Amino acid sequence: MRRDQVVQAAIDVFLRYGYARTTMTDIAQAAGLSRPTLYLAFPDKDAIFHAVVDAMVADKLNEIRQRLPRYRGFEAKLRFACEAWGAEGFELVQAHPDAKDMFDLGFASVCNGYSAFGDLLVDIISAPLAEADLDIEATDLARAIVFAIKGFKDVARDGAEVRRMIGVQVAVIAAAVCRNA
Repeated sequence: MRRDQVVQAAIDVFLRYGYARTTMTDIAQAAGLSRPTLYLAFPDKDAIFHAVVDAMVADKLNEIRQRLPRYRGFEAKLRFACEAWGAEGFELVQAHPDAKDMFDLGFASVCNGYSAFGDLLVDIISAPLAEADLDIEATDLARAIVFAIKGFKDVARDGAEVRRMIGVQVAVIAAAVCRNA
């Protein structure tokens, strides 16, 4: 229970200050704990940061999985998943500029999050891609989509631009996959 309390409190702290400026004191205060009690739950700030990223990724992927059945067709499902992951992540950083650490591939937990999103994309694209006459592995296409979205977030001016770029990417992929199915 205490670990969950710390993680939930630390989400707001890391969003506000980013990784570098966050201290264990900030997290302890936000969680309503003393620093010694905080250290009983987590050995250091790294461990808390990784738990925060893992929790945020799990929450986002669960949200996507729960809402995915509302969408009909390959293109709609793929676009929803990509926008929920990419555009909403971009908008989070726009609202909390120091939250960019949550997407820094220098952190193993962030890499794991991108990989988990790739796995979700494989679930979405495997069947349509198998029906298409394309010599592309679902894991390769998923990885290309994941890191294209990462690039979109790096260059976009606003959330609308990220959504437009995702829309173009998804439309091209859907046209190729569905045309060759």
